[in-house]
Amino acid sequence: MIDSLNKYIDKTKIMLQLLAKPLNNEQRENAINRITQLIDDREALTKDIKPPFSSEEQELGKQAIELDQQLNHELTKVFQHIKKDMRNAKKQSRSNHSYLNPYKNVASFDGRFLDSKK
Repeated sequence: MIDSLNKYIDKTKIMLQLLAKPLNNEQRENAINRITQLIDDREALTKDIKPPFSSEEQELGKQAIELDQQLNHELTKVFQHIKKDMRNAKKQSRSNHSYLNPYKNVASFDGRFLDSKK
């Protein structure tokens, strides 16, 4: 079980190292794919970790929990960055459309009188 905890911690550290580097869009996609694979590997390792725990295993568990908290914080940052990029892409798309047809949203009845009686 100590081996499983050590592997779990190692995989968590690898994920933190991947997230510590500044990533552009292509690198970010590759990092996310790698992190997804590592999360799946960690999930398999958690099945081997069962109580009762020795004192050494408890210390490793505390270390794993601290690393998990750091990992959650870093993943939240990446998620926020992705959301910001998506908003910017959407905004840019709207800007491009308004540039192509700037009079699309202008009311067509400016300065005219329409008689509704006929």
